[in-house]
Amino acid sequence: MESGWLLETTSSINFFNTSNSAVSGGYITTNGGATVTARGICWKTNSNPMVTDSHTSDGTGSGAFTSSITGLQANTRYYVRAYATNSAGTAYGNEIVFDTNPIVIPTVTTTAASSMTLTTAVSGGNVTSSGGASVTARGVCWSTSTNPTIAGSRTNNGTGTGPFTSNLTDLQPGTTYHIRAYATNSAGTGYGDDLTFTTQATIPTLSTTAASSFTTTSAASGGNITSNGGAA
Repeated sequence: MESGWLLETTSSINFFNTSNSAVSGGYITTNGGATVTARGICWKTNSNPMVTDSHTSDGTGSGAFTSSITGLQANTRYYVRAYATNSAGTAYGNEIVFDTNPIVIPTVTTTAASSMTLTTAVSGGNVTSSGGASVTARGVCWSTSTNPTIAGSRTNNGTGTGPFTSNLTDLQPGTTYHIRAYATNSAGTGYGDDLTFTTQATIPTLSTTAASSFTTTSAASGGNITSNGGAA
């Protein structure tokens, strides 16, 4: 920047930072006597970032502007400065330091089971936060015990955030199951609430015992109930 040219800017981090993005901006209080042709935020992982480093381009002219900083690394300290350029050169605002969030496990909710049959049910979930890294697997896990995990029976329902539907199969009739939605990223696996449902029951299975001990007016018989069909 040429000496004697006054172009003041003020950097301001709004702490809407995540593990890989942040929102900042600046305010050009004077244009130095020439039209501001470029403005934005520049950043790097050590002090005094310049426009030759990573930067945004946020229009022209004086006044306030907002910058969306993306492509950051999780759990990393960054240095940012607003910049503004006119025909005399480029001026920088005061330096701001901030830390991106660490990557954590995803946040997911479990959808209550529905459409139960003897051996199937429908559930699902909603990945409401990726935790700052790509969700590489999601679905529903189930068990007859509380808090099922992905080490047991589970569905695989794609990747990413947002809602998904899971079809549970190969269940036993008349059985109570515990279900939890899950989502996995590089930090680990997050689970939704433990919910329960019961599959439909079927009619009992039994056999008849051959008659014996005959008299002129009586006989002995009976049976063997080998399955209650999932209900008393």
